[in-house]
Amino acid sequence: MTAGLIQGSLPSTQIISISVLKNNLSLDENIQQLLNGKEKRFQVIHDYHFGGYAKYKPALVTFMNEFYAATKIPSDFVYTAKLFFGVNDLLRNNFFPPGSRLLIIHSGGLQGNASLEKGTLIF
Repeated sequence: MTAGLIQGSLPSTQIISISVLKNNLSLDENIQQLLNGKEKRFQVIHDYHFGGYAKYKPALVTFMNEFYAATKIPSDFVYTAKLFFGVNDLLRNNFFPPGSRLLIIHSGGLQGNASLEKGTLIF
């Protein structure tokens, strides 16, 4: 998906991906291969996996409920909650230059939440 976004965006656009995979540092290289090694305007952030694919910690579930209460946007602990958590953390830490415009793509479903105990989430 990252490679496709890069190919379909303006040259001035910076693409930032948040990986849900633990220790999958080869992802950066895989994206470069899809782009013939020519692109420098993307970054993969590997810090918000919460233990790995389809894993979570209580802090993520708390964030999911708080995020939903504030935005009415449901998320799942497999993909999208990690994305929104990461973006929120990056915003709090002034990662993005002033005046940046963000497009956050919610690309996953919500089916992972079905495995959570009933009542864990408020949505």
